[in-house]
Amino acid sequence: MRRGRGYWGAAVVGAALVAAIGIASVAGSGCVYYLNPQCNDQIHNGDETDVDCGGPCDAPCNIGDSCQVMSDCDESNCIGGTCTAFPCNNGKRDGAETDIDCGGGECRKCAGARGCNVAADCFSGTCLPDGSCSSLRNMSFADGVSYPSGDKTYVMFSADINRDGHVDLIAANEQGSSVSVFLNNGGGLFQLAATPFPTGAYPTGGAIVDLNHDGMLDVVTADYHGNSVSVLLGNGTGNLAAKSSYATLPEADTSNLAVGDLNGDGNLDVIATNPQRASMSVFLGHADGSLDPAIDVPLGAEGNYHPFSPAIGDFDGNGTADVAVGDIITGPIIVRLGNGDGTFGEEKQYNPGGLGPNVLLATDINRDGVIDIVSANRGGISVSVLLGRTDHSGTFRKAIVSPTDSTSGPYALAVADFNLDGVLDVVTPNFLANTATVLLGVGDGSFEAPINAGAAGTTTYGVAAGDFNGDGKPDIATCNAGSNDVVVKMSTSN
Repeated sequence: MRRGRGYWGAAVVGAALVAAIGIASVAGSGCVYYLNPQCNDQIHNGDETDVDCGGPCDAPCNIGDSCQVMSDCDESNCIGGTCTAFPCNNGKRDGAETDIDCGGGECRKCAGARGCNVAADCFSGTCLPDGSCSSLRNMSFADGVSYPSGDKTYVMFSADINRDGHVDLIAANEQGSSVSVFLNNGGGLFQLAATPFPTGAYPTGGAIVDLNHDGMLDVVTADYHGNSVSVLLGNGTGNLAAKSSYATLPEADTSNLAVGDLNGDGNLDVIATNPQRASMSVFLGHADGSLDPAIDVPLGAEGNYHPFSPAIGDFDGNGTADVAVGDIITGPIIVRLGNGDGTFGEEKQYNPGGLGPNVLLATDINRDGVIDIVSANRGGISVSVLLGRTDHSGTFRKAIVSPTDSTSGPYALAVADFNLDGVLDVVTPNFLANTATVLLGVGDGSFEAPINAGAAGTTTYGVAAGDFNGDGKPDIATCNAGSNDVVVKMSTSN
């Protein structure tokens, strides 16, 4: 069994040195001894085979790292002292593969228009006569259509809120402290359902869910200056009832939330993040859509954590909800596995590989049956994917980082299969470039080169995806804090 903390290094030194803390040296020897090597100190020390991995550490090493035995490596083989990719991940077309690292029955299926011999080679399930997988080949989007929303439109969602079979849009207006509902006429044209519905002060996150089991979608918002969560129950027409507010913590700057059944009672619960209080607020829900008072759960072992966005998913496959939270300031993604009663186990931190993980999603991005974490890194001009390990341990592999655009500033993200190849893709709203970027999924957690979907408004913070005009192709909608509007861009891909 690996030991994750506090193992001794290669030497035991004199008693005087044992009293020292951290690092000691033996005079005249030229040697430095690490008296208490750790598996998270970012130093290659002790019996680790590389930095904080292999040997006694819980974390296996990544491709290219040093190793001694195969168990030192993460989903790769130890060859000649180096973790070396398996054939299906070596960046070459070899063996029976029909394209690079895909197809042929042994590797993952192929995404996009990659080569194939039979339908089973393709995520799309269709191998065309020309020997390529079925997929839209040319990604493009029409010019955007703008719909005024409210003061500093910050975050948005897509859902059929009036139950007419068409995908509608719901946007939260931060400085307007309200939610705007845009109803779809079925052809991709939208109309404001009513005057905006009041929320708590400055909503900056939320979700669209059926909280009270009546078959009609409700709106939940995280209220940044309200230090609260607001619930607005829907009546199935696009109208929302007056808000019910639930306090988090004073001066918390409650930024975002996620919804899931945390305690297995069949009712949806809420987790909201508090960046100024280094914590998350857990609200257990009831069948009528009401929430219990918040339970405060501290986050961040160092006490200097700024949790901005949570994501809920069953990371270890045991049927209970777990949570991941991204920190926009100090950087880590914290994962805490659920106990099934609304409480959580110890936290484990992961490096997102990009600066400022702002919004997280929990989804199976590589279609292996295990939930992964996808992060929009607003300070890193990138999207990160932490693939869940297939041993159902609830742990994650090293982040796969894909650039969005050199000047983009991805603030959030949504997922959809934009090229209809059977693999989830990502779209980001870019608040620096005022554009949207589409990343087409390869099927292994990585993405193709970024595709600029064009102008999307001014100070583009939020994004949603859905088939707005019923043509079978996902479209894009962004919300824009600078232009106070929602912009809809229809797919013209072929």
